[in-house]
Amino acid sequence: MQVDEWKAREDELLKSAGRVHALARELDAEIDYDSIGVGAFAGAHFQALNTEHEVRIGYFRFNAGAAVLNPDAQVDPDDPKSSKNKDFYANLKAQAWWSVSKRFRNTYNAVTKGEVFDEDDLIAISSDCEHLDGLIDELSIPRKDFDNSGRSKVESKKDLEKRDVPSPNKADAFVMAFAPRDKAPSAGMFLTKRHR
Repeated sequence: MQVDEWKAREDELLKSAGRVHALARELDAEIDYDSIGVGAFAGAHFQALNTEHEVRIGYFRFNAGAAVLNPDAQVDPDDPKSSKNKDFYANLKAQAWWSVSKRFRNTYNAVTKGEVFDEDDLIAISSDCEHLDGLIDELSIPRKDFDNSGRSKVESKKDLEKRDVPSPNKADAFVMAFAPRDKAPSAGMFLTKRHR
């Protein structure tokens, strides 16, 4: 896994999309991008860059506020009494963060207790990863919250601001890269080689 971080103004989306696409070509990776706000038009840029460079880099939209995937599936498939996804998670962002936290918990239990898990249910970050300390800090910042229906959600950016905590951009990108998907990539800002 590779983490890259830079600052760009909202009017520099083309420049940022080009940087992401170049890194995806270099690493033979796919692109996961936030499709809300400034990122709403990134897909069109990635498509144009694929055409320009005569490649088929897959790119995936991530809409944090979207409905959960597999809404009628149970949160814990091994427990028939567990809640359904649509009743437990407020949105896709909550489902994605919960999924990553479950992988970390499984990995901890595999390492410390010898429990056995399918490799798709584990996670590891190389100690050579750039920005590792910042990523670890950001992954631990957002608090679990609940919507008006009692479903789990991730602390909002507005609530983080109230605590004088900057947006955890690296952590959000990391979670997007491991988020469940229900579609094939578009090929016609975070990078990861998907080992699933």
